Amino acid sequence: MKNKLTLVFIVCAVLITAGCKKAVKTGSKIPERIVSLTPAGTEIICALGGFNQLVARTDFCDYPPEVSSVPSAGGFDGKIISLETVLSFEPDFVYLASGMHDHLISLLEQNGIAYYLSNADSVDSVLKEISEIGNLTGHKENAVSITKEIIGRLEFLKKTYADSEPVTVYWEVWNPPYMSIGKDSFINELIECAGGKNIFSEIPQAYPVVSEENILTAAPAVIIIPDHVTDGIKSVKRRAGWEKIPAVKNGRIYEMDSDLVSRPSPRIAETAELIAKALHE
Repeated sequence: MKNKLTLVFIVCAVLITAGCKKAVKTGSKIPERIVSLTPAGTEIICALGGFNQLVARTDFCDYPPEVSSVPSAGGFDGKIISLETVLSFEPDFVYLASGMHDHLISLLEQNGIAYYLSNADSVDSVLKEISEIGNLTGHKENAVSITKEIIGRLEFLKKTYADSEPVTVYWEVWNPPYMSIGKDSFINELIECAGGKNIFSEIPQAYPVVSEENILTAAPAVIIIPDHVTDGIKSVKRRAGWEKIPAVKNGRIYEMDSDLVSRPSPRIAETAELIAKALHE
């Protein structure tokens, strides 16, 4: 399940960074029947207090746990989403992901259904999205409270490690080929908040494909990998030449919940705190 979700997320992330725009079409009333086609969107709706407004989700929407009781409209991949299935839930609002579901916009407009096209690729844009969804769904006060808490937790981390030497990090999204995170990923920002330095932070992309040679040359102090890989930490240790990397030599390879860390959701502060724990333990 996580393997498939991570692959879908990567495809979505690459498409988002290709220049898709955010689109919003709101109705005159607060939506009562929301179909969420994005796991992060489902998390946002529920965090805001809109669980009872949610009438359908995707197969990959698994947080908070209670969403398992909500009917599924199918997979996350826009190519296999059936508009007929979406419409069968009689939604008055559909939560879309940029780069995945853009083709549904004109169809939703033809049916007079309000929508939101998510394109959260930075901490600020995640906070903005939470605020906008709060306003659109009748949970403005909750949105203010949630964004304030996230900002406070991230600022606390920044202050805590402001005077510390940044810990160099290689964040592995996928392999092979080796895919990491660049300057334009919200995860890069979370690493910086946690007192780290992403070894590929100068690459102006969100999820660049990188060379093994560059990873070895950068000699990161910490390596973070997704938790869906079989024998994850052991497999990294077995890679030829990697035994010379400080992170491998010192046993500082960490697995993280790939669903948690890949989603631009209200849990980004939690992700940053987990990163900080790994970097400074």
